[in-house]
Amino acid sequence: MSSEKNRFRSRTALVFLFALAIRILCAWPALWSYFMGDVDMESFMRPDSATYFFPARAFVETGKLTLDVGSDFPAVQRPPGYIFFLVAVIFLSCPPIIGCLVDALTIFPVALTGRRLAGRCAGFWAAVLYALNLTALANAPLILADSLLGFLCAWQVFFFVRAWRTKRLSDFLLGTVFAAAATLTKPVNLPVLLLIPFVLAPVLMRPWRKAAVAAVLAILVSSAMLVPWMLRNQSVGAGFVLDRNSGLTALHNTAAILARVNGTDGDTERAALEAEAEAAFAGKTEQYANLLELKMAEDDWYLARYKKTIFEHPGATAATHLFQVWILLPDLPDFLQNLGLRTGERGTLAVLRKDGPMAAFRHYMDGSYAAAFLAAPFLLATGVLYALTAAGVWIYLRRRRWTVLTLFAVFVLYYLAAPGPVLMPRYQIPALPFACALAGAVISVCGIRRWRKRRSCRRCNP
Repeated sequence: MSSEKNRFRSRTALVFLFALAIRILCAWPALWSYFMGDVDMESFMRPDSATYFFPARAFVETGKLTLDVGSDFPAVQRPPGYIFFLVAVIFLSCPPIIGCLVDALTIFPVALTGRRLAGRCAGFWAAVLYALNLTALANAPLILADSLLGFLCAWQVFFFVRAWRTKRLSDFLLGTVFAAAATLTKPVNLPVLLLIPFVLAPVLMRPWRKAAVAAVLAILVSSAMLVPWMLRNQSVGAGFVLDRNSGLTALHNTAAILARVNGTDGDTERAALEAEAEAAFAGKTEQYANLLELKMAEDDWYLARYKKTIFEHPGATAATHLFQVWILLPDLPDFLQNLGLRTGERGTLAVLRKDGPMAAFRHYMDGSYAAAFLAAPFLLATGVLYALTAAGVWIYLRRRRWTVLTLFAVFVLYYLAAPGPVLMPRYQIPALPFACALAGAVISVCGIRRWRKRRSCRRCNP
């Protein structure tokens, strides 16, 4: 038994080294330019990156969490998790490499989850599938919170799967701690945190008294981790919230609805909404005590405009907000940008919403498709992951394993549905750990000899 355990550990370590190597290699052109000093961090920045990187830089240089160096405006648009991660990383002078390392380290909780779900073979293949996932490796070096979120969500999933197997309160609470840490990294995890005491506790824990204790402790742990930051935001005038990004989200969602209604693209509608908001606040800036109050008022305006649009166009809202299958598209654009073969900001997302994936692919590749062949192995691995995950859901449905299906709904379906009309491939990253574990379970079952004689083994036969 110990030899098998050691073999599993050594194989997982090899997968980790492989994952780290391909993440660095697939971003090497940008990394080389960065190390040679030809360019600054711009190669790894995306439109959202400034809201994380500049506050982190300000904290390093001034000790204050503000929008940027020289600004007195408090940083409230994002929660603190990834910002303080960057603060630690900036001292090491290489955030892209650390991002690759963190994403490669994610294969360890993924492997452990697969092992708990269906044995060591499942854990090994789950790690391989994550290592080869195009979206994960393309986003690893970027200055964005998604890779760190995926790392924390992977540990969250592992501890809840282990809590299901062991019924230990300590495992359940560790899962809650990682869920709260993930929420402090990106608020998209907040609904998962709310489901822990009311869905996961009664489903995973037995007997009911232990489930009740787990639910209460989960609420206390979550509150202890989240409330201090919310109080900080309230003290600087931003309200008792995790972040103040709701207005920007409402802007993007409203633009998506109006683009569908008017037959235009999201960029056009977003520009029109921004002009409408500017006109609404023209000459009224003196009414607000400071820039933060003005920003909060603008957020409220965008939220009100969003609600109005929902009521006016419920059909278009449903069509753009309910599960969007295109969220599953691999992140080929960032992969090619890291290699220096393409540039960003081409309006591909607008083409995707309007004309579909093939038109978006042709628009982004701009007539030259040779570069896409570099991603072929990773695209194939991503397709295999999706097929095996679907097969795993079918197997568990047939066998009526409702606990695993509940975990799938919470840790996969929710993350895929949460972005709504904002079809950024990186938003699928927190769904990958459990999806890879489930896919690994299917491979494990298919690889078992004399499977029919071992049907009673719950671990080998999901």
